[in-house]
Amino acid sequence: MKDPCIRELLKTTELKHYIDDSDSKIVEELSLPVAKARIDVAVINGSLHGYEIKSASDTLQRLPAQIEAYTKVFDYLSIVTEGKYGQKILDFVPEWIGILICEEKKGIKSISELRKPIKNQNRESIYIAKLLWREELIECLEEHQIKFRKKDRNWLLCEAMSVNLDTDSISAIVRSKLKNRETWK
Repeated sequence: MKDPCIRELLKTTELKHYIDDSDSKIVEELSLPVAKARIDVAVINGSLHGYEIKSASDTLQRLPAQIEAYTKVFDYLSIVTEGKYGQKILDFVPEWIGILICEEKKGIKSISELRKPIKNQNRESIYIAKLLWREELIECLEEHQIKFRKKDRNWLLCEAMSVNLDTDSISAIVRSKLKNRETWK
């Protein structure tokens, strides 16, 4: 299967209940503030769950750098792949990362769970804060009465947030802002 096929299968199976959930937002190709990484699909609700697609026609060459970036931001991560890569990915990625296997038999496509994701304990608050746009950062800092200078660069604003708020608080703030965005840059 090609990436678009896997993506569609993911939407009609694993993500189906999030699509109509008013408390969830699904974002495709979410850019991350780490190493110019981008996750194929992100589900934003009470947690931030990333889905990275690795079809049989992909290579796994970029996966180590992607995992490093995703670890800094996502509460949960699932790699969506095909049988060709299932065991290799299972042997390679940290145990907190879930693995979904897509297959097509006699024209019927399905997804099965090889490993369930568990909560990532290695998120970094500054990188989570970097998901916000400048206006959102300033609004958060003002709401929480955190001192900053309006001329500060974005990374300084993110640093101010990460020094003054714990990771779970920043994650909740960021999820709320992302879910409420009307447009995406």
